[in-house]
Amino acid sequence: MSGQEVSRRRLLASAAAVGGLSLGLSLVPTGAHATSSAGGRPRRAGAWENVIEKSSFSSSSAFNRNWNHLYPWDGDADTHNGAARMHSGQVSLTKGVLTLKATRLAEPDGDSPHAPNAPLWYRSGAIHAKKQILVNDRFPEYDIEGEFRTQTGKGIWPAFWTTGIWPDWPPESDILEYVGNSTNLFNTWSRSADDDEHVERKRISGHKPDAWHRYRVRMSKRGNDVMLDYYFDGVRKATHRGVGWVGVPQWLIINLQMGAWASGIESGDPGWSRQPGPAGNTYLRARNVWVGRTRAR
Repeated sequence: MSGQEVSRRRLLASAAAVGGLSLGLSLVPTGAHATSSAGGRPRRAGAWENVIEKSSFSSSSAFNRNWNHLYPWDGDADTHNGAARMHSGQVSLTKGVLTLKATRLAEPDGDSPHAPNAPLWYRSGAIHAKKQILVNDRFPEYDIEGEFRTQTGKGIWPAFWTTGIWPDWPPESDILEYVGNSTNLFNTWSRSADDDEHVERKRISGHKPDAWHRYRVRMSKRGNDVMLDYYFDGVRKATHRGVGWVGVPQWLIINLQMGAWASGIESGDPGWSRQPGPAGNTYLRARNVWVGRTRAR
C-alpha cells in the first residue's frame, strides 16, 4: 500500500502500548430478507440479499466463486506490513472451515516491500473477497460477519477487515484484529477535514480467542457517512462513524499476518531483524463468513 500505512500502524502501535483496541460483533439474521438487527437500529425498507453465502468455505468450487488468494493490491500482493509472505499453499478447507497457517522459516525470505519493510520470517495465508463493499444510495446497508478462532500472542497478527481500494485509504474497518496479545481490536479509520487520519477504537478482552467467537460489523448509510455497529458474540459493543465513506469501494480481507508491531518492536529496534514470534506453526480458522446488503427499492 502507501506510506500512509506507516503512520496508520504507528497509531495502532501507540494504542496497543496503552491497552490496545477492540472489536465486537453479533450474529444477525442471515437470510437474504432479514428485517431487523438485534441490539441495533431497525433495518431500512428494501430487499436483503446475500453477497457471500455462509457456505463459501464448503468446497473448493464455492471458495473460488467468492474468494481470491493473497491480498488485493495490484503489486506485491503476497506481502503487506508484517513479517509474512503469503502463499496459497498455506490456505486449506476442511468441512466448512477455512484454515490459514503461518510457518516460521529457517531464514527470512527477503524483506517486505511494504512499510515498515519487515524481514519475512514467515510463510502464511491471506484471502480477499471477489465482490467489493460499497455503501451508497443503491446499497445503503451491509452486514459482514463470521465465526473465528485464532492463536494469539507475541508476533501473531490475524485480521478480518475491510480497506478502501487504493488510493482511497481510509476507509478501514477492523472487524477482528489481534496485535501480539489476546485483546480484540475494533477500529474505524477515517480522514478528517484537514486530511489527518482519525481512528475510533474499542477493545474487547477477557475471552479466549482460540475458541470460536462471532464477529460482526453492520454498516449503514447516514448522509455522506457510514455508521458502523460492531458486535462480539451477539452483543453490540461499539458504534463508530466512517466519515466520508459513502461511495468509496472497499475490499474484504482475511489474513494471518505475523511480526512487525505484533512482535512489540519497530524498525530499528533491537530484535527487528529476527522478528520475534512463534517458532512453529500458527493457525487462524474461520467458518460461516457471510456478507449481506440491502438493495434500495
